[in-house]
Amino acid sequence: MLSSSFTHNTRIERMWVEVGVQFARQWRAFFTRLGDLHRLDRHNPHHIWLLHRLFLANLNDNCHELQAQWNAHPISGRGTSDQSPADLRFMGQLNDGVYASDPMDSVHPDTLNRYYGVDGTEQVRQPGQTGTGHPEDEDEDIANAVAEDLAHNIRHPAIKVARHNNPFRSAQVEANFFVALGQIVQHGIVPAGFGVLEEEWENTAYPVMEAINPGTRGQEIIIALPREIWLPRAILFAQGLDAMTRFLAFQEEQDEEGNDSSSSSSQEDID
Repeated sequence: MLSSSFTHNTRIERMWVEVGVQFARQWRAFFTRLGDLHRLDRHNPHHIWLLHRLFLANLNDNCHELQAQWNAHPISGRGTSDQSPADLRFMGQLNDGVYASDPMDSVHPDTLNRYYGVDGTEQVRQPGQTGTGHPEDEDEDIANAVAEDLAHNIRHPAIKVARHNNPFRSAQVEANFFVALGQIVQHGIVPAGFGVLEEEWENTAYPVMEAINPGTRGQEIIIALPREIWLPRAILFAQGLDAMTRFLAFQEEQDEEGNDSSSSSSQEDID
């Protein structure tokens, strides 16, 4: 999600703290609440697919908002004069020009200097060889050097990505599902049994706080989830889950009827 180069002005640890404080912890608390109160099953790949389709755009919007805020904030340090990253980028382009199609545009200058600078490994050539006409596989050498330099920073096994299979058997059925979901939302139809109706809340009040454990130390953090933002999203999830469950049940019935018809035809052929 964070695809821009705005992280060049800070350590990666600080960036992740900013991501967590600005929006990631709120989304984690919300997903925790969906599992506790609104029937989200995190082990069900269809539920994970539904989360992606309903909320991934919102998450990306949060990332873009953080990017814009970060690029506009003043930074301290030698040569910055409390300018923002956007200011420094603009002044750099104004003073040094812009490369319209530079493939290295998103690579930090320190990284370029380290691997593509004038100071490199000394090359030993035979008498009469100048290097001209004798190209070497420099790109592969650079890639290997980068991999070796970064290897000591990788201390964990690869994270297994949760399965998020599309539950529908065709693009048309999926399109029909979203049309039906749009009509449900438009008419304000809220399903019962998902913990989003007022009569289903404890003490007739929807909770505005959620506890999460962000690390391995076991210390919980209480996250505020304002009702006006997160209750509509919980209702949307309930509407989507209810509609998806009904669509899948109808899809399964059609499959069973098709199998029964095929079995009957086969039996008639045998007779």
